[in-house]
This record gives sequence, C-alpha cells and structure tokens, in this order.
Amino acid sequence: MNKATLKEARIHGNARYPISIYPIVCPPDEPLLDLHWHDEMELLLVTAGQAVFRVDATDYEVAAGEAIFVASGDLHSGSVLGSEPCSFIAVVFHPELLGSGAIDLTLEHYIQPIVQKKRIAPVHLTHAVPHAAELLTLLETLIELNVQKPPVYELTTRGMLLLIMAKLYMLTEGPAPAQRQRSTDDYRIERLKSVLHYMHEHFSEPIKLSQLAGLVSMSEAYFCRFFKEITAKSPMEYLNQYRMQQAAILLRETDKKMMEVALDVGFNNLSYFIEVFKEHYGNTPAAYRRKGPVD
Repeated sequence: MNKATLKEARIHGNARYPISIYPIVCPPDEPLLDLHWHDEMELLLVTAGQAVFRVDATDYEVAAGEAIFVASGDLHSGSVLGSEPCSFIAVVFHPELLGSGAIDLTLEHYIQPIVQKKRIAPVHLTHAVPHAAELLTLLETLIELNVQKPPVYELTTRGMLLLIMAKLYMLTEGPAPAQRQRSTDDYRIERLKSVLHYMHEHFSEPIKLSQLAGLVSMSEAYFCRFFKEITAKSPMEYLNQYRMQQAAILLRETDKKMMEVALDVGFNNLSYFIEVFKEHYGNTPAAYRRKGPVD
C-alpha cells in the first residue's frame, strides 16, 4: 500500500523550525478544509462561526473558542456549519520540534505514546474540561506569539508546545483498551487513502465505481458502504465534490472557457457540469467567476 496516498505535500515551517500557523476564513458556500493527512500533528482553533470537522470516521461540531486535535496520519476535513462564515487558525507542527533529536524520558513517556497512538488523545477540546481549557488558553497565546514574533519566540513556542502536550497527555486514555479496534480502524483508513489518492490523480478521466472497488478488492455494494461510513459521502459524491473544487480553482485562476474547464475536471457534457457546479457552490460557473476570489 502506498503510504503517500492523499498525503499533503505542503512543507510546514522548515527543518529547523517545523511549525506553521495558518489563519483561514471561509464563507458558508465553500469547502472549509479538504480531506487530507500529514505526518505533523495539528491543533485547529475556531475563532468565529461554527464548523464540522471530520477526523477519520467521526464528526465533531466545533464552536468559536473550541479546537480539535489531529494526530499524525489522521484523515481530516471540515465544512462550515450554519449560514455564517467560519474562521479558524491551524497550528501544524512536527513532533521533532518537541525534542532534541535523542529519545529522552519526556519524549519516551509522554510524547511518543501520543504520536504512536498508544495513548488516545481526545479530538474535540472545549472549555468544559479543566485541562482542555488550560490547553486552549496556551494555544491562543502560542498563536499570538507566532504572529507578533517577539525576541526568542521560537524557544518560547517550543516550551509552550511542551506545556500543551502535557495538558493533552493528561486528557489521554491509555494504555488504549481498544488497541485491536484501533489497528483495524487504521487499516481501513489506509485502504481508503489509496482510493482517495487514485481519485485525486485521475479526476480528469472517466472513473467507474467498479474501478474504485477493485482497488481495494471489494464488491461495489460493500465498497459504497465502506466509503460512506468513513467520508459520509458516496464515492461519486466525493469525486464530484473534488472535481468541483478543482473547477473552482480553474475559474478563479485562469481564463479558460467553460467547456475547457468542464473537460479538465472530467465532464464532457457542459450542461451537466454547470448543474453539478451549481449544486456545490450555489452559483453557475460563470457567476462564480464574476464574483471573484473570496477576501
């Protein structure tokens, strides 16, 4: 199985300071966060509005002031909840930032068990739980620190991340009583990643359900149930959503004609392309292009 399936290609920070802060603002009629995964851990703090984040096969409704924790390798995506725009700030960091390059006691006892999922950290973090509330306060301070960049902010950031991980460790369950179930879930996610990778690589080509099911040696009926259980969409719904996202990029960033855009994202029927695009974005492709990029 190709471990690189659907892996995000973006480099977060750099080798000497592997952390990045991403502020995101999204209107309700556009995808908030595309389905992806990466080796880094991530904390997503909602700052305005509400969102639904899906981590592996579970949905979490997250309000302003709350956050989610995404472990290394977890599939995750998000959508705006409600009719108002949603804003969030993503803090993406590699576990290497927490250590000195050698496995010391703190890494061995507290960090590695979370990275390796021997202790299971909660995903949804709210102020209702004391350790989570303290973590959220630290997270807000860490974000501000990396925006302002005062003297020695890198060293302070590393210290604050260790404090955040300490709070997270206090919230973990372990040794995980459902380790066998977790292994089964991880295997299922890996199989799904291979299918998603194929979709992303071949979305401009005709793709049949039988092709996708064959990638993971499943019957079409079982594959549809398997796919929807994890993504909450049918395979074709997901494929069309991804195609429309690519079409939206082409409409914003190129002056290609509508038929060219349709063909580039796998549609040879312009009327059907317009119909599907309108279902996803609430506007025709032409109206979407006129509206211009979202500030």
